[in-house]
Amino acid sequence: MRFGNSLNYWNVDNGLMDLSRGSLSSRTIGLEDNRRLRFNPERSAIVVIDMQNFFGSEQLGRGPSTRDLVPNLSRLIACGRAAGVRIAWVNWGNRADLANLPPSVLYAFGKHQHAPGIGGPLPGNLGPSLLKDTWSTEILDALKPSYDNGDWWIDKYRLSGFPGTVLDATLRAAGIETLFFTGVNVDQCVWSTFLDAGNLGYDCVLVKDCTATSSPSFCYDAVVYNISRQTGLVTTSDKFCTANS
Repeated sequence: MRFGNSLNYWNVDNGLMDLSRGSLSSRTIGLEDNRRLRFNPERSAIVVIDMQNFFGSEQLGRGPSTRDLVPNLSRLIACGRAAGVRIAWVNWGNRADLANLPPSVLYAFGKHQHAPGIGGPLPGNLGPSLLKDTWSTEILDALKPSYDNGDWWIDKYRLSGFPGTVLDATLRAAGIETLFFTGVNVDQCVWSTFLDAGNLGYDCVLVKDCTATSSPSFCYDAVVYNISRQTGLVTTSDKFCTANS
């Protein structure tokens, strides 16, 4: 069965979700529900969200959940890059004057007296919190080898990577249709970006073992449940890296 129009469509048949739009360079991977996904690598991107010191560094007392993603995520990025998939690093990187941040965002990060708000000083002389070009917004050291100068770096200013950023324009200029989502926190910034991408018309796939959260486990489960039931598709790094041409 075809969903869409003559130029932009999915073909769904016998457990195969074909999102390739007729591309001759398509690849097929497994999904978590035993279906298969066919996509065009040249029109796909892996979106890496908030794998930054602020959310994963031991120097800030962060738990291991973010750091534990590095092996799977590094492999996924390498497999994707080898197949021609683009890599988009979508990270907090706020203006020093915070001029574009509304009270709601400032409150969300500043309401806890024991932690600095956006722009506030981090402990241990680690610099300001979540400002562009500071330590807290750098990629985790263990993940830096996976970054390439040809990748896209997108500064974001909300939970979602789309409002007020160049993410949508960058993806559309490259003809990207299918997005594979990774990073933290899956129930906050990943989920918000995922939903906005779906509303903008992108194909959205969550790479389950390349996402994590510091929230209770039911928050993670709710995101996966909702994606599986309605808003997108779910795969793993192993399934992605064992794709068939």
